[in-house]
Amino acid sequence: MSHHKLEIRDLHFSYPDGHKAVDGISISVGHGESVGIIGANGAGKSTLLMLLMGIIFPDKGEIIVGDVPVNKKTLPFIRQRVGMVFQDPEDQLFMPTVYDDVAFGPRNYKLDEKDVEKRVLYALDLVGITHLKDRAPFKLSGGEKRAAAIATVLSMTPDILVMDEPTSALDHRSRKKIMGILKGFEHTKIITSHDLDMLMDICKRIVIIKDGKVLADGLAVDILTDSRLLDSCGLEVPLSLQNCPKCGMAKNSEK
Repeated sequence: MSHHKLEIRDLHFSYPDGHKAVDGISISVGHGESVGIIGANGAGKSTLLMLLMGIIFPDKGEIIVGDVPVNKKTLPFIRQRVGMVFQDPEDQLFMPTVYDDVAFGPRNYKLDEKDVEKRVLYALDLVGITHLKDRAPFKLSGGEKRAAAIATVLSMTPDILVMDEPTSALDHRSRKKIMGILKGFEHTKIITSHDLDMLMDICKRIVIIKDGKVLADGLAVDILTDSRLLDSCGLEVPLSLQNCPKCGMAKNSEK
């Protein structure tokens, strides 16, 4: 059994006001895949991630990690195997020091303090912020906070990394650093973002969600160069491709 694979089967979810945020989504993610999930604001991306993590539960359908269904009874196991980095890193940083934040998860699972220290130092080294371990999180820069939030997840040694807008509000240098961290994570990755250039660089596969449904699912190189498809979802071709002669010719031929 591989805990690195994920199955989403006919998933449905509506909020109390009646808004149907997820409407029959089915996605299969294999071991080691890097999958980008894109769509306009309100398409259902963040709701889908919350369902994956068991923060909320579907009205219908199921999510399977390896061979284990996501439900209230299996949440402790699921949250060891699947780690999520939220859009706002401050949602994950609440302890007096960076070290304590990164140690929080392992300590919560009653690991020996020596094992906790090994995990913390490993995670901090992986994201390149070991020198910040004794700093207060609120004193960190935006990029440092994002790296620390990622470390809090990596200290749990997850098989699947889930990220919501990992490069939002970052300067160029911080964005490049976070992208390097993501490339270095060799296991399964699921990333939602409006940063299509970042997704094109990291993900081989893209899933487009529109109105809570999967509109397209395929190779990143095919989907992110399809200006007509992206435009129908309120998205644009990645900036790095907008002056591409091939893509430009495709755009002109559609007019």
